Amino acid sequence: MQKPRRLGILPLSLCILVWAAGCSHANFNFGGGGGAKTAPMLLTFHDTPAAGITVTSFEVTVSGAVLQPGNVSLLASPQTIELTQLQTNSAFLSTTNVPVGTYTSLTITYASPQYTFLNDSGVSVTAGGQTCAAGASCVVTSPAASPLTLTLSSPSFPSLVVGATNQTLLEVDVNLNNIIQPNFSLNFGPSASGGSGAVTVTQFTGTAGTTAIGNFNVTGQVASVSTSPANQFTITTPAGKTLTIKANAAAFEFARANCTNNDFTCLAAGQIVDANVDIFSDGSLSATEVDFDDASGTQQVSGTIVTENNSPPTSFQMIVHNTIPPVASLPPGTPVTVNIGGAASFVINNGSFVLPIGASFASPSDVIVGQEVEARVASGISISNGAFTADRLALEQTQLEANVSSISPQAQPFPFFVFNPLPPLFTQALVGPATQLQVDITGAGQSGGTIFENLTPLSLSGVTVAQKVTAGGFLFNTTGTVGSPTIVATTVRGEVPGT
Repeated sequence: MQKPRRLGILPLSLCILVWAAGCSHANFNFGGGGGAKTAPMLLTFHDTPAAGITVTSFEVTVSGAVLQPGNVSLLASPQTIELTQLQTNSAFLSTTNVPVGTYTSLTITYASPQYTFLNDSGVSVTAGGQTCAAGASCVVTSPAASPLTLTLSSPSFPSLVVGATNQTLLEVDVNLNNIIQPNFSLNFGPSASGGSGAVTVTQFTGTAGTTAIGNFNVTGQVASVSTSPANQFTITTPAGKTLTIKANAAAFEFARANCTNNDFTCLAAGQIVDANVDIFSDGSLSATEVDFDDASGTQQVSGTIVTENNSPPTSFQMIVHNTIPPVASLPPGTPVTVNIGGAASFVINNGSFVLPIGASFASPSDVIVGQEVEARVASGISISNGAFTADRLALEQTQLEANVSSISPQAQPFPFFVFNPLPPLFTQALVGPATQLQVDITGAGQSGGTIFENLTPLSLSGVTVAQKVTAGGFLFNTTGTVGSPTIVATTVRGEVPGT
């Protein structure tokens, strides 16, 4: 499935997206009618990386998001999010009724941060009071963090006007490069950026109506399916949040479920599915695509591969990003060893996104460091001592930020550009190190191809040599054919100015 971008593995920035007046999720209770008027406001998060260390997971609880004046909270309850997977996607946090008016500041409060990094420095380092050996993945569970609050005001937060008949998208980017300090402590306050330089706020306004004003991708377990008053389903995310999503206009990819109808009738409670979701200004969520992932009763663990035991590997270590259903012993950021079962199958979770002929993820030879994969725990096997055997590996989207070293706009069969240098995760891998990576652009001028964001123009022409960009897409082991690994890009995103 092509995952729409709102907000990765390595470089980490944090984005907050707020839609105001006229949008909410499907269960939103609209205020209004006499007295003080209100308008709905929706809050999501997305992300960009940290230099000097390879951050493979960064989890934090957003405990508060408050507009002033009026002390207007945008969160009904704290929300825990894993940030490194939000460079090319959004995390849907909440909706609330916000009084119509003008707001001059936004205060964000964080709690319980923790992160995981790969120590590719070549020497032991001390982080969070613990020693991390060279080459090891280490979890910093209680980093020193002060302050845990950031208040955005003018000029980094221009006045936000919330009206009863208009919709507003507020996008805030905060670069985690400035939050993770050289001594591995965290600073979420304004001094982390040396002022407001690492924080950028962009506001978009329009007239309220029944139009899509945002989108996100979500993977989770189907909780219920209903045909009244319309085709819709509820999904429970790995973080435990439940969303109600309409599916009248959705495309379905259920070939893996052996459901010949390939439509809404294939959907059933307990299934694990992946959905692209539009957010509408009338307050509803509507799926544009729903892909079958696996049947009820299966256990999935997703994360980034950081080391392999051989080439081709019989096992690898990955850093967990989510588990469906949730596994208490494998919270986000946990290193886990995955043994590849002898009869394991291999699939690509690309949904309707068309991959080039020859793109292969069919055997252990196609598995490389840096890939985002979904490992299914083999039937009858338990997760024990941070390890399990997988009977299926599914290729997910890797998200990578690096500098562009060259561009081939007319290359056939696809134009591409090259990332060089790469983060140490790739260059210092013990098995199959890579010094550069090719990024293929597909579907130029067609729907369903690579999406470009924060670039001028919104095409490969907006990418320049030496520019830092983020590519989200499927990472393939093409070293034997093109001389380096290749990302078939679903999204190419330029840096947000000021971060």
